[in-house]
Amino acid sequence: MRNHTYGYIYAILAAFFFALIAIIGKGLVSGGTHPLQVTFYQYVFTILILGIWLSARKSSALRCNAKQLRSFALLGVIGGAGTNLLFYSALQYLDAGISSMLLFVHPVYITIFFAVTRIRTMKPLNYFSVLLAVSGAAIVLDIFSGALRLSPIGISLGILSGVSYAFYNIFADLKLKSEDPNIINFYACISAMIFTLVLLLFSGIGFTVDYKDLPSIFVLAGFSGILPVYFIFKALQYIGSEKVSVIASVELPMTLIMAFTFLGERMRPIQLFGVLLIIISTILLHYHEKEKNIEQ
Repeated sequence: MRNHTYGYIYAILAAFFFALIAIIGKGLVSGGTHPLQVTFYQYVFTILILGIWLSARKSSALRCNAKQLRSFALLGVIGGAGTNLLFYSALQYLDAGISSMLLFVHPVYITIFFAVTRIRTMKPLNYFSVLLAVSGAAIVLDIFSGALRLSPIGISLGILSGVSYAFYNIFADLKLKSEDPNIINFYACISAMIFTLVLLLFSGIGFTVDYKDLPSIFVLAGFSGILPVYFIFKALQYIGSEKVSVIASVELPMTLIMAFTFLGERMRPIQLFGVLLIIISTILLHYHEKEKNIEQ
């Protein structure tokens, strides 16, 4: 098997595991586990797995200074815990497919940020992609019918999860590009765990969950914080970022297929057309990013 074939396999596996997050998360919150509990225990398991792995790899692998720690904490609380908590909360009100779609449009928020701040130059293709994604989201949410059939609270939470994930990507790109991704992930997860721990203590929700849910949360920790990241880095080694980013676009259709298969969720043909517009928009944005990197 050729090396580039391994790269495609790794990229598809990463998209597959990311897609599973919505399915497992939906099952947990539908079964009565609070989104805050899911988020907290997910980080507990992620920290245990990452800590053991990093310590075994190198004794000094976990060292960082105070400035780095502050940056990691900001990323973990706003970008990490914020995204997960808002996404799992959206799953209480919306189908897994709809919630994933709202999270999937985060490249739009990234484009808007750079357009407003002028940190990077935006081209007409960027604005066209944003318009395409917004139109696709509006079609999926059935806004043009004049009657909002989905939960406004769920939609708001889903949009905010996308904004939070956009912050995660922007902050990591602008402030942490030179840092070890594994160290970033480890300390960001610790900060997110402490943040959700405080919320659980003062919210009255408590820490008690059905012990039968713990294996699912453990699997969720691996799928969201460890395996996909590992597969993405392996894919990057073989086929490069431009191909990986395009293949990552299959995450949303994978989520929809699994939601249909395991959760019985359905979309009308017009909504699937909206999803297609969002996927095309994401591919166009990634294509522009590839061109920009070539120019640099």
